[in-house]
Amino acid sequence: MEFAAHGFEAASTRSIAAAADTQQPQINYHFESKEALWKAALDHLFDRLDESMRRHAAALPAPVTARDRLAVTVRSFVHAAAELPELNRIMVHESTVPSDRLRWIVDRHTRPRFELVATEWRAARATGEVPPIDESVLYYSLVGAASLAYVNAPEAELLGYNTLDPAFIVAHADALVLTFLPAPISEPQRPVREGTTT
Repeated sequence: MEFAAHGFEAASTRSIAAAADTQQPQINYHFESKEALWKAALDHLFDRLDESMRRHAAALPAPVTARDRLAVTVRSFVHAAAELPELNRIMVHESTVPSDRLRWIVDRHTRPRFELVATEWRAARATGEVPPIDESVLYYSLVGAASLAYVNAPEAELLGYNTLDPAFIVAHADALVLTFLPAPISEPQRPVREGTTT
């Protein structure tokens, strides 16, 4: 996608039309401006993100606790980030400089998702099921940790890793669950000597 590869300013509707195997007048007919096309593309990508997360969450065991619900969110988000690296590439382009486009993304897409994760995190923190990490720190740490391997997939390939390998994605999701949602530490069991009872 042109917006992901080059950012809004450098992307041209001519290149977008060529990539979509259509004529530029068709783009102009359906979208009143490049910004309208960009907004439609972002809406589409965020819809795909939500659909991907729902699909992956449905394949996981039903959550019981607040921590379980967060684990499902983390795992499904990692899989969605792997499927949609272009969304996070656009976010990298847009999020570094204040703009009307960035405000639109935040108001329409980012804020509702942040509030959802923050509410779930606060609920789990209140019960002691997760570490006492502020929800804003958790949100940005999670988004960065979940998406960078796929945003930077070409770099990883040069290092000899295929981050789109299903085994890598599962291992990545497992690692983030262990990092952000460590299981409660139970009392270690004393070893039982052979021939004795406890």
